[in-house]
Amino acid sequence: MDSAAVPEPAEVSGGVWSVALPFPNPLGFAFSYVVPAAGGVLVVDAGWDSDECWDAFQAGLAAAGAGLDDVVGVVVTHVHPDHYGLAERIRASSPAWIAVHPAERPRIAEGEHDRVRAVEDMAGWLGQAGAPPSEFAELEADAADIRSRISMVVPDHDLVDGQAVPGTEDALVAVHTPGHTPGHLCFHDRQRRLLFTGDHILPRVTPNVSKRPQSDVDPLRDFLGSVRKVRDFGDVSVLPGHEWVFADLDARLDDLLVHHDERLAEIEAAVCAGAGTVWEVTRAVTWARPFDGLRGRARRSAIGETLSHLYRLAVAGRIRWVPGRPDRWLPASGTAGEQRADIA
Repeated sequence: MDSAAVPEPAEVSGGVWSVALPFPNPLGFAFSYVVPAAGGVLVVDAGWDSDECWDAFQAGLAAAGAGLDDVVGVVVTHVHPDHYGLAERIRASSPAWIAVHPAERPRIAEGEHDRVRAVEDMAGWLGQAGAPPSEFAELEADAADIRSRISMVVPDHDLVDGQAVPGTEDALVAVHTPGHTPGHLCFHDRQRRLLFTGDHILPRVTPNVSKRPQSDVDPLRDFLGSVRKVRDFGDVSVLPGHEWVFADLDARLDDLLVHHDERLAEIEAAVCAGAGTVWEVTRAVTWARPFDGLRGRARRSAIGETLSHLYRLAVAGRIRWVPGRPDRWLPASGTAGEQRADIA
């Protein structure tokens, strides 16, 4: 990764600072934000767990005029490892508490057995998708890293929809935006007119919405509802988890809704053309990068994205789902053996 591509810490608005934390992904970095609070500062999201990221985090605090002793709390949009990775180091080195939405807690391992089971569940999920043996080999090759990135850091507090973040005099409010994960939160700063969006809304990339182990039953339905929900916040500066700070939230929300309408139509057309498993449909549709060039986690994200759209189409009656190993997805005309996706 080119470290020169990682931006320097910068003041966004009213003492709020963006701190770009590098991690090994084409996006290059995840943002953490430093927000003034009673008795010190709050941190929104906690980056990737690496020494490089830890050094960048401390440098960002210093740029904002703070240090580890000033961090009173960490609020987390979701517990993916590029947003929750430094949580343990921050808590061990500061007086900070950690808060998440309660629906994120099942994604935190209680022990090594949960980490092992997560990989086993993923293998079963690949089987349901009709993936070839090569995908299981890649999963096995990635298994140790996957297990190590499933956090066992138990948060101190829960934050639910509409709840004010402690220490902000009710100015910073949690907004539950499920879809990318079941417990994803945005945070609305009502005084500064800022919206911290994590991975829910990004300025260029379409956030991954996957149906996979530990997702909600219908994550695409959840995501589209959450997209419409944040339209209520109107004229705000958007502080996302990646890429760059941006304005004109409504235009970006419109783009996302159009994208998913088009994606649903493309996936429906693939099923009607004869692609019958999640794997076959995933290979039949277009991706930002050629699917054959994707590996490991990126491929599994594409499979999950495809499945979330297939499930939504089945609920809407536009295609049919026939459970099995693998599951089959068929055009809408009825036959014996079909299952209603909305009651599965």
